[in-house]
Amino acid sequence: MLQIASITQLLAKEKPGVDDEWPEPGEIKESVLLPVEKITPEMLPKSFREWLFDVSYRMQCPLEFVAVGAIVAASSIIGAGCTIRPKRRDNWTVTPNLWGAIVAPPSQKKTPSLKEALLPLEALEEAAVEKNEYDARCYEAKKESFKAAKETIRKDMVKAAAAQGKPKPGKSMKELEEEYANIVEPEAPGAKRFIAKDATIERLGELLRDNPRGLLVFRDELIGLLAAWEREDRQQDRAFFLEAWNGNQKFVTDRIGRGTVIIKNTCLAVLGGIQPGKLQTYLVQCADSLKNDGMLQRFQLLVYPDEPAGGHIIDEYPNGEALKKAYVIFEKLANMDFLKAGAVSEISEDDKEKVFFRFSDRAQEVFFEWLLDLEARAKAEEYPPMCEHLSKYPSLVPSLALVFHLIEVAGGAAPGPVSEAATVLACSWAEVLEEHASRAYRMSGDTKQAAAAALAKKIKGGKLGKRFTVRDVYKKHWALLEEDDTRAACQELAAEGWLRRVPFE
Repeated sequence: MLQIASITQLLAKEKPGVDDEWPEPGEIKESVLLPVEKITPEMLPKSFREWLFDVSYRMQCPLEFVAVGAIVAASSIIGAGCTIRPKRRDNWTVTPNLWGAIVAPPSQKKTPSLKEALLPLEALEEAAVEKNEYDARCYEAKKESFKAAKETIRKDMVKAAAAQGKPKPGKSMKELEEEYANIVEPEAPGAKRFIAKDATIERLGELLRDNPRGLLVFRDELIGLLAAWEREDRQQDRAFFLEAWNGNQKFVTDRIGRGTVIIKNTCLAVLGGIQPGKLQTYLVQCADSLKNDGMLQRFQLLVYPDEPAGGHIIDEYPNGEALKKAYVIFEKLANMDFLKAGAVSEISEDDKEKVFFRFSDRAQEVFFEWLLDLEARAKAEEYPPMCEHLSKYPSLVPSLALVFHLIEVAGGAAPGPVSEAATVLACSWAEVLEEHASRAYRMSGDTKQAAAAALAKKIKGGKLGKRFTVRDVYKKHWALLEEDDTRAACQELAAEGWLRRVPFE
């Protein structure tokens, strides 16, 4: 068996008898990030502009962090409450349900930024908790009233039975039986919720049953969720979330102890952060067409911004008025009557009302022009994961446009069809998001080079001993350095003069 040693150990003559004449080590290049455009303040809905820019400025974080967080949160409130039909006559329907992912190292404040963006949603969640507690107390009172009414009738029935054959004023047994049968037991109130952070799919099913518009699933680190979905015993979870992305599918579960849970609209928005190295490992799997089911591509709001220059400490009071306005808009979205906001309705074949928006005439032209351009780019795309990502974009612009439109209506703009301004804004976002997605997916283009760069970095950082085996590396479970990747990396580094095989002592 052979052991792999780093060049530094051999140059230090830690292994006598081994030829010290090593070639000059070659350069191991890390993956080069493609350039990306930024989301600018002008690209934000006017009603959110001051609030989100203020948070980004004070935290000195990329605007993309808070912008994506706020828009995904807004989409989760709208959820399955209404839809958009992106064509003038066709019944193609899109639920404005968005998934967002922030790609950045731990030092870039992605989690604090997202939490700032979720403050208005958290406020709704806190208010819902208070309302749920009050509703629970009312339910207990109704149950006691129900029990008392049943007991009163039961006593009258006992008296009526004892008095059979004897004339006595009061209700007959038949009347009492009908009265007893017609008492309706009160139903337990559903818990109003807006955010779920760590729930099983069984619990999510119950929450969605009680919240037909949908919920936001927020995870500080998305890799935990993604990794869990890869496990064979969690394939049902994966299937559930794949359905939940569509936002309009009925879902029925039957469980011992939980009974039958019927979800009218399986609608979940998902939001969280992920570190570049961990994403790169996951993307390597997505590059294999047999392992790629389009899960990652559903994160349409995937951003990987440049690192901030840093060097500034901002110590200013938050813009309280802007944040207060955001609270009001989120509350209005949560209680919005979409028909009054400009939606139309129709009765479906199963006698259910469907509420949906369409584009205004000018907005429709903007969308069609963008869609034709997207189809041309998708056909020209040669990298399969990115091609798959673009295939999800036809629903992205309509979803964004509707969310932007309703944010502005909640902020005081005129109701009506989805506006041209909201649609232009959505197209601008799509262009920037495409660049960010391309940057992220291209990290997995040369997996051997990426693994070699990762191993070289560990060697230079002193993370390995003077002598190590392949197993010593992959058992640490570092990003990009599983067993096969480690072997390929060692071959690459050996070819470049970084490593040399030496026998065990």
